[in-house]
Amino acid sequence: MERKQSAAQQHRKIEKGQLDDGLAFVFGKSVIDSSKRMSLEQMADEAEQVAEGARQLRMYQGQPDQQRRIVQAMDEEAAAALCKWIREPGAASKVLMAIRH
Repeated sequence: MERKQSAAQQHRKIEKGQLDDGLAFVFGKSVIDSSKRMSLEQMADEAEQVAEGARQLRMYQGQPDQQRRIVQAMDEEAAAALCKWIREPGAASKVLMAIRH
């Protein structure tokens, strides 16, 4: 039996699709693929670069061309960690908790 999606579920699905499209443009497929294989330990190793990259991306919010240039200037591991941080907020919180302890 087919289940109807609530309006909130449909909205989240649309937002996720828009996020995925935006990430594909800013990060590119190879960085996204690398981010999917990145461990929490690898993310922690890149924490400072992720924080700086996130700050810069936020500064250029709504300017995907500029954001893409920022990501292209990063080394691939830092870019992948930043991508994972954006794609998987739960992973980021686990890294922060591990760093604090």
